Amino acid sequence: MTPTPKRCYTLAEVCDALRMSRRAFYSARAAGRLPFVEELRPRIGGPRFRADLIDRYLAGLYTGPRHLTGARRAS
Repeated sequence: MTPTPKRCYTLAEVCDALRMSRRAFYSARAAGRLPFVEELRPRIGGPRFRADLIDRYLAGLYTGPRHLTGARRAS
């Protein structure tokens, strides 16, 4: 019985879903304001992030701390 692979998002998909630039994403992540973003290892072909946590956050079902409320993308 082999474990099922986790769904994942690329950095571009995460930034698009959260409507933020890469710079804002890395700044917010470094400051700890994105507790629902978990990077998958090993890192092959660039960073990949767990899709289930991000999907739950976007659906309003994330039960952890919500540090990203009110974040907006600069136009």
